[in-house]
Amino acid sequence: MRGMNLPNIVLTGFMGTGKTTVGRLLAERLGLKFVDTDLLIEARDGRSVSNIFREAGEEVFRRLEAAVAQELAEEHGLVIATGGRLMLDSQNALALQKNGRVVCLVAEPEEIVRRLAGDTQRPLLNVSDPKKQVNQLLQARAARYGRFPQITTSGKSPETVADEIIRYLGESNLIRLPVTHPQGSYDVLVGEWLLPRLAELAGGGKPMAVVTDENVGAEYGRFCPPNTPLITIPAGEQHKNLETVRTIYNALIEAGIDRNSTIVALGGGVVGDIAGFVAATYLRGVRFVQCPTTLLAMVDASVGGKTGVDLPQGKNLVGAFKQPAIVIADLTTLVTLPLAEFRAGLAEVVKHGLIAAPSLFFRLENIDLPENLPLIPDLQSLVVRAITVKRNVVQADPFETGRRAVLNLGHTFAHAIEQVSGYTIRHGEAVAMGLVAAAALSAKLGFCSATLPGRIMAVLARLGLPVRIPADLSPKALLAAMNTDKKRVRGQMRFVLVRDVGDVFVTGDVPETAVLQVLHQQQIARDEN
Repeated sequence: MRGMNLPNIVLTGFMGTGKTTVGRLLAERLGLKFVDTDLLIEARDGRSVSNIFREAGEEVFRRLEAAVAQELAEEHGLVIATGGRLMLDSQNALALQKNGRVVCLVAEPEEIVRRLAGDTQRPLLNVSDPKKQVNQLLQARAARYGRFPQITTSGKSPETVADEIIRYLGESNLIRLPVTHPQGSYDVLVGEWLLPRLAELAGGGKPMAVVTDENVGAEYGRFCPPNTPLITIPAGEQHKNLETVRTIYNALIEAGIDRNSTIVALGGGVVGDIAGFVAATYLRGVRFVQCPTTLLAMVDASVGGKTGVDLPQGKNLVGAFKQPAIVIADLTTLVTLPLAEFRAGLAEVVKHGLIAAPSLFFRLENIDLPENLPLIPDLQSLVVRAITVKRNVVQADPFETGRRAVLNLGHTFAHAIEQVSGYTIRHGEAVAMGLVAAAALSAKLGFCSATLPGRIMAVLARLGLPVRIPADLSPKALLAAMNTDKKRVRGQMRFVLVRDVGDVFVTGDVPETAVLQVLHQQQIARDEN
């Protein structure tokens, strides 16, 4: 996993509590870089910590510690094992907490003494009675260590302690969104460092097989439990077809996956759709878990139970409803997304704001965008709010017999754009174009103000999304593709149109001439820009 933009994990605590040993293991488990502040100081100064104390004094060493703390506070994706006193200094603590999650490791005094027996490189323990010194120092530091969440290491292996830290990191800021459906309910988990707990969260005590694509598998496949079949398919919408489904069936049979097993979708919307369809049909249905790794999949595709694959004639023409047992949305996966993919997911967030969350839309209109979008302030709340819109709609209409159709805002245009482009345009990018086209059609038919399309276009453009349909996609070809869309009812194309932000409706009463005019105008406007 690339460390860029991930929060640091900072291990503090008294000497001998296992910070360095556990930190190295934790970094290896999570794919992050490990830094020991004492070792870093030694490498830069050219002297051991004990020699710095002896030759220059403790005050000099504390200045070196402070400089290292300020430096590491500006980095991301590190596991940092700190010296025993570093985080007791308030300025150091403030600096490292700015971009770090702090855990304090603790151990019984007797075990600390035992672990440090014979260690002559600890300047604060170079005394005649180390046990007495340990007890005195622990008592003096107890209140300041107590400011941080604590995990004991006494009597535990480093592997067990690393597991507990990962569980703490996941649970401490976890949000659970319950989703009900006619057959029961499931939770959508939104938080950090959830994939390392895949076996615990997704397994349900059952054997599992993980379906992923070649990109996601290379990044996150190592989080699969040991001996779990990892079925890797080619990445891209062009592979979302029945041939890929057949390949997965064959792999499941070869792996001995039975009806008591779980199929896990690890990836974006394409993987989720295919794996969900397989789970719905393999052996007449097996347990299914969604682990979305893209913003688009988290806020939209993974929730609601719709699965499907494409036919040459159109998108998602073959599918089934298959509700997941749980959805595990690990926000740490978003920092590894290419920027274009992250932006594509924001199109669905804009869509959900337009459907039923004006405050979400207003937030995107006014948000202070950082240079790197995955660092959007309070990304978790943005994701949760978007998921909540989807959750509320699908709960009210689980089988898309009525209200749920509003989730297709922009999608009649988007699916046609994808199909005619040969799926060279990302789904989220096509949705952005489709939202603008749907708003333009709404204004043309007199359903919304003439200014609303421009407002929607401005938000999408601000997020770095395309807002015009490519000029090489023929309006007539796009219209023909719309006429094969699965949303057609009694021969009529169905459109979701907009009255205002938070007020949308579904209609089939749209003249084809108006649709053609909007398609043409979108391309003309592109050419004029």
